Amino acid sequence: MPAAGSSSTRPYRGVFPVAPTIFDDSGRLDLEGQKRAIDFMIDAGSDGLCILANFSEQFLLRDEEREAVMTTVLEHV
Repeated sequence: MPAAGSSSTRPYRGVFPVAPTIFDDSGRLDLEGQKRAIDFMIDAGSDGLCILANFSEQFLLRDEEREAVMTTVLEHV
């Protein structure tokens, strides 16, 4: 069990926006655009990001697409 006051016991604080899922003009995932959107949100001072949240397009994506977005964002940050 973590010690009292360790980072795993403190509540999250700050701004944690839901990252949009970026698509190209043909409706396909735009993973380079996804990275640019993530960079913008980090540069704007976000304390954390929510990817594939209940408010995003995650329910319309195939499993492979969700995996691609998750992997791209996690490796990028």
